[in-house]
Amino acid sequence: MGDGDTIRIVSHNDSDGVAAGGILSQMAIRLGVGFRTTCEKRVDDDTVASVATEKPPLVLFSDLGSGYLDIIKKHLKSSDVIVLDHHIYQEDSAPNIVHINPMIHGLDGARGISGAGVSYLFAKAVDGGNVDLSPLGIVGALADQQDKGEKKSLLGLNTLIEADAKEADLLDTSVDLIFYGYETRPVARACAYTTTPFIPGLSGREDQCLALLKEAGIEPKREGRWRALRDLSEDEKRSLFSALTKHMVHEGCDSESVHDLVGTIYTLKGEEAWTPMRDGREYASLLNACARMGRPSLGLCICMGDRDEALREAEATLDGYRRKIGEYLDWVRQGDRIRERENIYTLIAQSDIDDRIIGVVASILLSTGLLKKPKPIVATAQTDEGLLKISARATEDMASKGLHLGDVMMKAAEPFVGRGGGHDIAAGAFIPMKAEKQFLELVDGLVREQYRA
Repeated sequence: MGDGDTIRIVSHNDSDGVAAGGILSQMAIRLGVGFRTTCEKRVDDDTVASVATEKPPLVLFSDLGSGYLDIIKKHLKSSDVIVLDHHIYQEDSAPNIVHINPMIHGLDGARGISGAGVSYLFAKAVDGGNVDLSPLGIVGALADQQDKGEKKSLLGLNTLIEADAKEADLLDTSVDLIFYGYETRPVARACAYTTTPFIPGLSGREDQCLALLKEAGIEPKREGRWRALRDLSEDEKRSLFSALTKHMVHEGCDSESVHDLVGTIYTLKGEEAWTPMRDGREYASLLNACARMGRPSLGLCICMGDRDEALREAEATLDGYRRKIGEYLDWVRQGDRIRERENIYTLIAQSDIDDRIIGVVASILLSTGLLKKPKPIVATAQTDEGLLKISARATEDMASKGLHLGDVMMKAAEPFVGRGGGHDIAAGAFIPMKAEKQFLELVDGLVREQYRA
């Protein structure tokens, strides 16, 4: 790279991708080079061709790109390219492309490391001083719900990043109830703000959460001050857990799903206490809201250290995001929108659910136990560009029986000149709208074949 040249960073527009973009942007600042970062919904010919018109000497793709090496190779012949990803990948190569993906080496990209984690390890290799970016690697892993270990802990390469963060005195871990706002918000509000896992009838309903606390015999206030979850005694936490269990079973959830509310708390010690970035999952939720509401640049600003105007806007965006999620779930449940097929459930949302949020809705429907049979859910929504966004979600148990939704999405999209990919339990695709019916039929058949294999 010559003087005045800039690094072009292209990251995914979900919370993991925003964290990855933030890591690489900070790395570029510290290198003293110019850079331009954007967060993109997908990789396609138009996106990569547009990047090529900028004539960047170096392009970094983060949390996307592995499934689109052919497109990158076609359009970016004149640039050096580094792809930092953890999704299912194409067998393709070019002299100017360096492809870094744990899956190439037989490592688990779905549970063991996120896009932000891969970007962090790259930034650390560039300069060991970037170890202070390790908390963003943790945030990316939590954003991608990679806390699949015992007591919702991180696994695989994520544990190396966790060790870096602890050694740098930037991270503490403990086991407790996982509410949004463990340290920062009154208990009822923290319960209402919790959307991962989603608690039907309570998420987004602070009044109902206060009623639940009263029923459980827990004082929301003491000596005139609202109490946070960390202020409750162990007996009070047990009473709260029992009340939540009864409530979720009453709402039709699987009784096991309440255990998703207990797990490892990741406290980011470099962040100010009583702020949303102090807890790793809260930080991830904030980035997720920014991305899903079409404002990934806000999330990037926060990842790069803005704790003033960007943070205020992001918190307001998060409030709006929560309301949308609640509205969409009401729409699904009240209208009986879910259809059961032989091997999958489907949710056809058309334009009634934002295509940036359809995957979140599918995840919630699966995780709360509202789908009574062990089948993956495939949800569709129309995009502003006239395409159909597909989001597919499955459980760990389904994956253990041979299901790989990333492979299903990739194969099912090909006949319709679409693109698909992802992980075994979370994947997606973009296809022409007119192909919806045939695509879903093909997915149903491919899932059946995988189970039989």
